[in-house]
Amino acid sequence: FFFQAEDGIRDTSVTGFQTCALPIFLRAGRVLAARRTAPAEHAGRYEFPGGKVEPGEAPAEALVREIAEELGVQVAVLAWLRARVRLAPGLVLVVALVDLLEGEPVAREHDDLRWVGPGDLEQLDWIEADRAFLPEIAAELGRRAAGVRRAIVFDEEDAAVVAGRLREGGFEAVVERERLAGEDDEEDHPWAVVTDAPSVVVDLLVDEFDGWLDEHDAATASPILPPIELPDAPRRIKRPLPPV
Repeated sequence: FFFQAEDGIRDTSVTGFQTCALPIFLRAGRVLAARRTAPAEHAGRYEFPGGKVEPGEAPAEALVREIAEELGVQVAVLAWLRARVRLAPGLVLVVALVDLLEGEPVAREHDDLRWVGPGDLEQLDWIEADRAFLPEIAAELGRRAAGVRRAIVFDEEDAAVVAGRLREGGFEAVVERERLAGEDDEEDHPWAVVTDAPSVVVDLLVDEFDGWLDEHDAATASPILPPIELPDAPRRIKRPLPPV
């Protein structure tokens, strides 16, 4: 269903098919997911926002228009993913990576927006059609994870200030709740600003808020090894008999 456009970006125009175009927002190794409120069978499930391409409209133009209406931001299409889903006879779903040019996403037609890392993609309850794109998205997030680091602060407002200042400096930044092992109370968890800014920039910034820089990210964490099996009785060590 794809052909190479003159500008090098894959186009998705298909004769005889109506197209639904969805954007993929990538920021600091995270992707934006939106939770549906309707119809009833999709309420509470997550999706990539977007909509149908109108007659005479290019998929990229429809995507820019739909996202301005749904999220209140301006975007530019970078590239189209290879996967596509046939929703119904004559109706095809395609997805594009987009660059956020202006504004911050606001949930106008959804009840929740969240930035999701590669380790949490499969944990969300996705609409089935959108789930087909997760492998490509996870691979793209993995390629971008090497340059991502976390700034840890204790106050949500401080985290928002840190993220805002990093974005003003031209870096990507996403705020999420940090999870500490052994802490069950939500109020005991600090906040993390996930960013692609250099360590020296982040370190200087978090010092102002009594935070710290965590270079260790889940995307690059070592696998968890199984516990060592301990003996349930003293071991009998066999020693060679002395020579006669």
